[in-house]
Amino acid sequence: MMATKEKWVDLFEKVIGRKPTASEFQAGKQSNFDPKKIKEIAGEAGEATTDTSSVENTTDEASDNQDIVQETPSEDSVTEESVQPSSQDEKQSSFESSQYEELRKNWLQAFENNIGRKPTKEEFAGAKSQGFSNLPIRSELLDSQLPQKPVKKAKKRISKKQAIMIGGPTLLVAALIGAFFYLNSITGVKVVTDHFAKAVSSKDFDEVASLLSTQSDKWTRAEARALVEHLESQEINLETELDNIVESNGKSAYIDDNNNKILGVTEKSKKFGIFQEYQMVSYPVKVKVNTNLDNATIKPGEKKTITLKKNTDTELGEYHFIKQDFTLKGKTDVGDVESKVQLDLATAKDNEIKLDLKSEKKQLKITMPSETSKATDIKIVVNGKESGSSLTPELQLVPYQELEIYAKFTISDTTFTTNKETVIVEDDTTNVKLSLPKEVASKIREKNEEAKKVEAQKAKVSTFLNDYRSAVFSSVSNRSNNYSQYYDTSSAVYREMVEWTTGGGVKKAKINYYEPGALDIREIKEENGSYIVTTYEDYTVHYTDNTQNSVNRKNKTYYLKPSGDSFVIYNLEVSEG
Repeated sequence: MMATKEKWVDLFEKVIGRKPTASEFQAGKQSNFDPKKIKEIAGEAGEATTDTSSVENTTDEASDNQDIVQETPSEDSVTEESVQPSSQDEKQSSFESSQYEELRKNWLQAFENNIGRKPTKEEFAGAKSQGFSNLPIRSELLDSQLPQKPVKKAKKRISKKQAIMIGGPTLLVAALIGAFFYLNSITGVKVVTDHFAKAVSSKDFDEVASLLSTQSDKWTRAEARALVEHLESQEINLETELDNIVESNGKSAYIDDNNNKILGVTEKSKKFGIFQEYQMVSYPVKVKVNTNLDNATIKPGEKKTITLKKNTDTELGEYHFIKQDFTLKGKTDVGDVESKVQLDLATAKDNEIKLDLKSEKKQLKITMPSETSKATDIKIVVNGKESGSSLTPELQLVPYQELEIYAKFTISDTTFTTNKETVIVEDDTTNVKLSLPKEVASKIREKNEEAKKVEAQKAKVSTFLNDYRSAVFSSVSNRSNNYSQYYDTSSAVYREMVEWTTGGGVKKAKINYYEPGALDIREIKEENGSYIVTTYEDYTVHYTDNTQNSVNRKNKTYYLKPSGDSFVIYNLEVSEG
């Protein structure tokens, strides 16, 4: 009985345990696909018995079963354990090598990635019979989701030479598959966006800078930080935006509410001409400037200085879409101006910013710290220049101009300085609230405590001197001594006063009485437990005769020493005021 070539091949595999080679197939064809010739063609005729009944029976059985609908293979996934060789014959040395393991694992990985599930036992066995040399592709399973259940094959021991012949190409294929998966894993849009997202999440600004940098455009760590801070200020879900870029295969970008393209990817070269690589990109912003300053220049960061034409738009070029400072110089009606101008990203639209840097009068409204309520000689300093003592100065300023402002002031003959505050001029009035360094605030508190003590002492001295003057004026009128309690009675100055009021001095001078005038305490100094008090005083002298009244003006220095709760005078110096 002759068979069709398909049945003959199937029968060959059942009897011999493998598919026929090309030469064996040709021999079968020449025998008109005679089933009885199978063992002879396979080189086993010498070993086979002349009885061919088993072959015929097998042929008949195979023929009878051709029309039987085979059972659908199980959908159960194949585990690594289930596909390991079980018999000792299959554990050949060449298949136990690391290369074979790598080939098997790569095929399993490829099957799951491309088909979307693990292979069945039958699928794994089919791939194993081909040395895992064919990568599974979804399109191959369209006609039949699973291959037909294979007929069990007789096991045949292969020779060492055959193993080597099979293993060589197999290892090459394994290496190629491994290289394919590796290269595929390090390229693609998602690879670079995932890397960027991880760097942003971990605040690895060096890595962010590296991912954004190209040969012609290098990002610094500070610039990368500024970009991340700007992205955070947008209150966006960065992972979602990056996923959108991945889904578009890099064709889309993150665009803000003002239609500014901020973040995307761009194509780089292809590895080996096959695997497309991608580069993260932050799209730049174009900057132009218009100013009314004379001799104006602007310096973008560390780049070259650009000369600006008055009242003309000047293109500055493209810059990273981050907050950054430009240094503006020029002349105004009130003098030269040099200031830092910060890019206001909120004004950017369609990746373009126009800086209107026109000088005009603007007002500062300065609030001094509460601790300086008793300060004197206040001086406001703006960008290193004193602008006067006014807390609401009007200055010739440029929009977005950066100002460094602080105040100098005096408390108890000591000069102090506030903290320096940096503000950006945006409106016609700019509010500035000054503060004090901790050490300055502490010293001012000490000075205030000292001042309180001085004031209290001054009040005490003032009371003493007023009482003393009243006693002296009364004694002059009465030619008596009502002031002894105010003097160190052992002092020479006390004896002089007694001689003046009771010894005939007042009488000889024809003085009737003194009319009190000013008593101005100029200074009180403490020295070795005593107090030196400097005053200005005046009083009107009335005479007993027709002499015209006169005003005496005196500068006096009293030397006082404590006596109980008060003082006594131990010396007195007088000069004409």
